[in-house]
Amino acid sequence: MRTERVTEDMIADSRKLAGLDPAVGVPELARCLMRFGWQVRRERPTQSLPYFEEAADLWRVLAADGAAAHLASASRAFASLAQLYSGVHADERALAARHQAAAYARQASPQPKDLDTKVLMDLASGLAEAGQFAQAVTVQREVVDSYRAAGPRNGPDQPTSVMWALLDLAIYLDLAGETDASLEIERAALAQQRHEAEADPAWLPILAIWTAGSSVWFAETGHPTTAHELLRESVAACEQLPSAGGGGNYQFRRAVQGALFARSGTRDERPRAGRPTPVGVEAHARLQPVAGLSLHHWSFSLREAYQAGLLDIDGAIAAYADRLPHDTDRLAELGTLIRRRAIRASVLFDLPQQVHDEMTLTLARSVDLERELHRTAPGPETTRRLVRALTDQAMGHLATGDYATATDDLREALALQGQRLTC
Repeated sequence: MRTERVTEDMIADSRKLAGLDPAVGVPELARCLMRFGWQVRRERPTQSLPYFEEAADLWRVLAADGAAAHLASASRAFASLAQLYSGVHADERALAARHQAAAYARQASPQPKDLDTKVLMDLASGLAEAGQFAQAVTVQREVVDSYRAAGPRNGPDQPTSVMWALLDLAIYLDLAGETDASLEIERAALAQQRHEAEADPAWLPILAIWTAGSSVWFAETGHPTTAHELLRESVAACEQLPSAGGGGNYQFRRAVQGALFARSGTRDERPRAGRPTPVGVEAHARLQPVAGLSLHHWSFSLREAYQAGLLDIDGAIAAYADRLPHDTDRLAELGTLIRRRAIRASVLFDLPQQVHDEMTLTLARSVDLERELHRTAPGPETTRRLVRALTDQAMGHLATGDYATATDDLREALALQGQRLTC
């Protein structure tokens, strides 16, 4: 159904009506301004902001009566305004608008099951980007509680919604320094995956990806035995799959793989005290990317900086001129650069050919390099790195439907990890 275009004359008529009959005219004017703003944004993006600002101000006034419909409209208006502010890099205003949108959403739907979770998720991601991790945790818990309260009434996508909400919560908890609590949430997410796979074998590729990704995460956080158990579970899930999968569920598999892979690189990507700033990272920027969150939640300032950082990493890798360094420290440094390159590509690129060119080939190079490092300097650390590289590559193959190759990678990683545990 085609929506009638809003004109300046229609806005003028709405202004007149608002003066004559505010109860009818003011909401109509606010809706007109919002629709006109979206039209202008498509044609002249930099000139659309005043229309969204005026509409939000009108809904703010209307929402003062406490009517649920006005509160919900005010929430949507401020959510749209936040997106516009982000688009022009007014990041502080964007976060303030997200706070306002969430406040109206809570007033509009005081019951958790009825909350507008997208508005709250946007606020949580904005808080995390600004380094306000504890606040992000609090907001994300509201999202998790809402999905759980909604239950089956949330429709067939309920398990997926809970899964993503738990993943984001685990990420925020870890960034807030609550790693143990993060791992507990991870265990809850894994329980969700197992339940879905038992009910529907079509879920097995997701279980295989998630257990592999969790294995890397538990290993990174100092739980090698749990990591080994999860890797074994991933192999078992793979062994129930055909040698290759169709492309019907490709985007979902890719989204899960990309999120878990990016999360496992958090410690390499974020600036930390006592070490040089990683290549491609703007250490002093007010906003920092939150590894593991979908790019669609990111502020526009971060998207641009993250892509620019990829070029910096490419430059640092190119400095090796395709010759492996003999020094093991520099070899390890190159390995970390290549992994970070694959992580950024995993976040930025989604189409199958892009994934192959930007990520799959990089993952293969990462495995080759980690094999060389392990051969040159065998030991627990280089074994850990090779296990991680093999698991990364397997997750990529699972995402693209090459289940047989993924199974081989994971079996090799499991054997290496078992040797490391017994040393």
